Amino acid sequence: MKIRNKKFKTPTTPKPQAIITVKDGNHVQTTIKCAKSNNIQIRIRSGGHDYEGFSYVSDVPFVIVDTLHLNSVDVNLQEETAWVGSGATLGAGGHFSGGGYGNLMRKFGLSIDNIIDATIVDANGNILDRKSMGEDLFWAIRGGGGASFGVILSWKLKLLHVTPQVTVFKVKRNVSDDATDVVYKWQLIAPKLPNDLFIRVQPNVVKIGQGDKKVVQVSFIGQFLGTIERLLPLPIGTPLESMLNEPNDPQPNYFKGKSDYVKKPIPKEAIESIWKLMIVGETLYMQWNPYGGRMGEIAPSETPFPHRAGNLFLIQYLNNWIEDSPEAIERHVNFSRLFYEFMTPYVSNNPREAFLNYRDSDIGANHPSNVTKIEIARTYGNKYFKENFERLVSVKTKVDPENFFRHEQSIPIRSCKSQI
Repeated sequence: MKIRNKKFKTPTTPKPQAIITVKDGNHVQTTIKCAKSNNIQIRIRSGGHDYEGFSYVSDVPFVIVDTLHLNSVDVNLQEETAWVGSGATLGAGGHFSGGGYGNLMRKFGLSIDNIIDATIVDANGNILDRKSMGEDLFWAIRGGGGASFGVILSWKLKLLHVTPQVTVFKVKRNVSDDATDVVYKWQLIAPKLPNDLFIRVQPNVVKIGQGDKKVVQVSFIGQFLGTIERLLPLPIGTPLESMLNEPNDPQPNYFKGKSDYVKKPIPKEAIESIWKLMIVGETLYMQWNPYGGRMGEIAPSETPFPHRAGNLFLIQYLNNWIEDSPEAIERHVNFSRLFYEFMTPYVSNNPREAFLNYRDSDIGANHPSNVTKIEIARTYGNKYFKENFERLVSVKTKVDPENFFRHEQSIPIRSCKSQI
């Protein structure tokens, strides 16, 4: 089993009693029946990208249901649909159920906005599709986190038309080259650009010169649905000759992730302070992902994912490092928390919103994970789902009244304050 965050690959990390690499729904049904009869918790692993390891680590006896082999992709060109197994690509099960987004979200919305059916194994071992599960459960698993409700086997997606040619680019500017001014202006225009254009801002610390001076370098990473000739007249404010298409950064060894939503432009003076604090930490970088477009046209209650109109952009904080010691883990995690606290005046509040797929146990978690307290669940649930949290609790109470599917940040049942 591949562990993507070495924080959860230490000698003290709890190990599963078994890893079941299921190949079909029958395997899942048998696993659920066995786990229930032996009072063993199930963790459901898709791509293994859970930032807090909740898909493959628990603090009570557990087994892992690994959907690695549920990786089929069946495309129907006539219908313009595709059935995608929950273990396909980067781990479609977790990506979709958490409200996964991509560079096309300003054009087409989120992945969950284009899901038209799904199959799931519920707590009773039933294999259900959209019709048999009902619209409430189908609503809940599209952005509410599938692992609270069952084991998702597959998703049916509506395919979308894109242009034959797509233009991508990456522009780098150091803070000394007026990057701060460009970032400030980006906040004002990126959510208002044509929906065909997506430009992400990614600041990180680099070393330059013979003395390895630490500076903040900002990358402007873009995707445009169209040719470069159509892109040129758009007011992106960047010389064409500086645009580069570069591969993604390698997977980090250790990391701590967090998230925020920004509703008002961050002042230029505050941006300069952000750069200074980044240099202190050295290893933390951010991704600022613009909203607007289709994201502002979908009601916040349409799916459990509530972060729609009113947001300028989503921030992902990623602190990654290579030092291999408990002291290094503590130091870097503490800096991530300090940086998050520093950002408080510039982000959403009441609640301070967070993105489920950038899992963060600091915003609330139930420990031990076999005791689910609804008052604790509300602390993280309101941040991830806002007003949709209470509807998720109602669905959970209906479809899994014994709270079989649970983890540190799962949706609770309503019947009592804590469920053991």
